[in-house]
Amino acid sequence: MPSPDDRAVASSELLTLLPPRVWHLTSTGGDLWCRRPYSFFFSSDTLASDFATAMGLGELWPIGLDATVIVSSEFLTALRDKDVTRIFLDPTLDPITGDVHGPILRLEALIN
Repeated sequence: MPSPDDRAVASSELLTLLPPRVWHLTSTGGDLWCRRPYSFFFSSDTLASDFATAMGLGELWPIGLDATVIVSSEFLTALRDKDVTRIFLDPTLDPITGDVHGPILRLEALIN
């Protein structure tokens, strides 16, 4: 059974669950860093940078997008092409176990 922080979302509600500006990690400014099937979105560049540091990802930096871009069919198709079906929102890293924690949006219904 999924945890309360792990939920399927309909396309009509995805925009309401995201902050107005969504930050993700990139290595080139045009790519989206992910660990299939997960992607990692943040409500600020500081949270994204802190997560990258905690994960030991020195070659990544945050880039912000308007949330309306994230819910576009083009972006959702790009996620599908990368086999991303879940998005962590403002994840944190447990320093002892290395586990990632935070709300997860399951996108299977949106992109399959």
